[in-house]
Amino acid sequence: MIDLRPGDALKRIYLQTASIKKVTMRRLRVFMLVLGLFMVASVSMAQDSASDLPLLPSGLHVGVVFVPSEDTTVQARLDTALMEVVQAGSSAYEFALSWADLEKSPGQIDTSALESLLDILVLLKLQPYLSITTINTVKLTLPSDLMTADGYALSEGRQFDDPVILERFARVLDALVPLMIEHNGFFISVGNEVDGWLESRPEATPGYVRFSAVARDYAHQIDPRLGIGSTLTFGAVQRGWDSIDDLLAASDAAVFTYFPLEGNFDVRAPEVVTDDLALMMDAAGDMPVLFQEVGYPSGYLPSPANSSSVEKQREFYERFFNEVRAYPQVRFISGFMLSDWTTEVCDLYVLYYTNQDSLPLFHEYLCSLGIMGSDGIPKSAYDVFLGAIRTIAQERSLGASN
Repeated sequence: MIDLRPGDALKRIYLQTASIKKVTMRRLRVFMLVLGLFMVASVSMAQDSASDLPLLPSGLHVGVVFVPSEDTTVQARLDTALMEVVQAGSSAYEFALSWADLEKSPGQIDTSALESLLDILVLLKLQPYLSITTINTVKLTLPSDLMTADGYALSEGRQFDDPVILERFARVLDALVPLMIEHNGFFISVGNEVDGWLESRPEATPGYVRFSAVARDYAHQIDPRLGIGSTLTFGAVQRGWDSIDDLLAASDAAVFTYFPLEGNFDVRAPEVVTDDLALMMDAAGDMPVLFQEVGYPSGYLPSPANSSSVEKQREFYERFFNEVRAYPQVRFISGFMLSDWTTEVCDLYVLYYTNQDSLPLFHEYLCSLGIMGSDGIPKSAYDVFLGAIRTIAQERSLGASN
């Protein structure tokens, strides 16, 4: 959904128990890019060595998105909660960076901030899942010279399979793939909730599908074990978007975000989990399934306006974790998120997504997704989430010993 980088707060936690070793200069693999070969990479349903996610140990893995607070009292509560999540058995972590974060000027790739966070995740024994938001739901996050100033279109009438875009992204992958492998990473998504931008631009979809396929094939030339793909919303499945199969053919896993909402951002009843999971599994077929984000807003307390409640949020997580374990193809779930954003932060995100200063139900949805409040006080879903992680970790351990 959103670009999140909790590096400083995570670092503060672990400096209490471990010293971070000085990171030596890493020698990245340099590839001579043969553009003609690069351009003829094809979209194929053929299974390759990353299609079973070999870098992710067997079983189901769970993480939760962590957002730091500027309030020291709140931050202390969040630090404690994150440690509880890790100790309960959380084993993976999803985070997002934009392409523009990595390539701040044309051809100059800077991974220093990413390396710092990856080093912390290694200390935590959390396997990284990285989302590169080339498309970020409704806008683009490419380097500024490759897109229009408002972020809604590619520059100079380009499509995603333009040779310039393909070559520039290959340089990003040259840096990222070895770095992820070195830090036990198992998957890179090359576009976030891409149907949000593509459905209103059907002419752009073939180019993006080709971009995704070329990115996967090129990354596999560097290391064939790393999973590569694009992230879809549950809405794309629910609406029966006709490009789902094409995008899945260009991915090593079916990757979804799942927030069960009505069109006006009221919540749907927790009972919909059963049918919604069945729809997504049917769309995925035999592919591994990754839930890049799963969440359910509690609504503003004490009187939500979006038909939700803390009890509905608790029931959603209880139902989701109980039922998802019936699908062994589901390999990763990232809860979205540990704590609510503040009202001020949500104001910025509402403006980003809607270009409107006020959209009350959308604001309430974004601002109440945490299983803790923005004050760091747990909601009833927090204990359900912790319990689910413990159960899943025990099942994974039993599976590994058999």
